[in-house]
Amino acid sequence: MKKIFIIFAFILFAMQGVLAQDNTAPILYSTQNILGREKTDKAQIKELFENLNKYSNEHNAEAIKAFYSKDYISYDGFNYDAFFASVDETFKSYPDISYKSKIKSINIIGNWASVELVDITTSEKQAATQAIINNQPVLNKEIKGVMESRCHYITYLRKLGNKWQIYSDNIITEETAIKYGKAAEIEMDISSPLIAKEGEEYCISLNIKNKPQGALMLASLSREEIKYPPSTPVDKFRKIPSDGTLERVVRANKKGANEYSMASVGITEISLNEEKTAINYEMSGIAFLMKRVNVYGERNAVDKKYLKEKFEKAESKAKEKAAEEKANRGKDL
Repeated sequence: MKKIFIIFAFILFAMQGVLAQDNTAPILYSTQNILGREKTDKAQIKELFENLNKYSNEHNAEAIKAFYSKDYISYDGFNYDAFFASVDETFKSYPDISYKSKIKSINIIGNWASVELVDITTSEKQAATQAIINNQPVLNKEIKGVMESRCHYITYLRKLGNKWQIYSDNIITEETAIKYGKAAEIEMDISSPLIAKEGEEYCISLNIKNKPQGALMLASLSREEIKYPPSTPVDKFRKIPSDGTLERVVRANKKGANEYSMASVGITEISLNEEKTAINYEMSGIAFLMKRVNVYGERNAVDKKYLKEKFEKAESKAKEKAAEEKANRGKDL
């Protein structure tokens, strides 16, 4: 916030000099109108996001496009075309998807603005599942599922003429859970670091807090780069230990691309048939958990040689001072 106050203070100071030279300066540049304009812009931005949320809930991709610049590119590298291709696919895959968006702050500097938001997204789905009942495969079973996602991010806008448009966004945290059948009754979460350095290892941990009795639970843990089109993760499923915690160490990509840590969970119930002549197997629950990991690469903003020399000099002076103090204490004795 200090930078914003400094910028406005500088503008006001500069304008005083201009007004001193020209007594006929237009009223447009008065302090009151600058603050009034900021208020008007904030109202416009709030209205923009209200309409964006409205059209998102109506699944009106064409209306949503009006809020985005053709030069849009996200911090994940999604350009305008890739972003709206993913929007279309989301609306097709989740026909009842709904959005709730809350603005946490709006900052305006001239014709640019940053808006901090939190979005909560929900949807209901059905998934095909399999079973073996009385030694016969059953392939037409379906189980209901629920998708919940929470995203905390910053959106950057630019004003051209009288129109604000979205130019970019930077996601800070993002997590999604899709649970089908019995998985919806189980408390589970995935943990991984918020950030990771490219090429370095980090741990993904799946935690099941109320593991069901008499059920076989398998899970896979993986990481996938955030890109379009997305790739399908392929990994071996492992039995979840009795304490409900499964962990895996992975290595972040070396491209500096952001990625997701992911967990796929399957719940299979095993029982005897009524005649006790066959074992029935039924996949009664499926879950997919996903959490964002922001990956950062090597930066060249710091002169490492300069820092090394600076610290070496400081360390040398500290040693000289310590030796001098020790010598003085010897003289005192």
